[in-house]
Amino acid sequence: MNTDKQLKDILNMSVKNAVSRMKTLRCPADRRCLFHEYKEWLGESINDEVLAIPTEII
Repeated sequence: MNTDKQLKDILNMSVKNAVSRMKTLRCPADRRCLFHEYKEWLGESINDEVLAIPTEII
């Protein structure tokens, strides 16, 4: 049960980070690029490993 909560917490943090970063971008193409970057990092399933996501805006 604890592992499931950790996965959900990581996913929640990742989505909040992605949304925050997207809000700072003005160009739709840049937001789309960032979306696809996060989509690739997160994988297709909750059971996929979350790869290292930058903590600072690039």
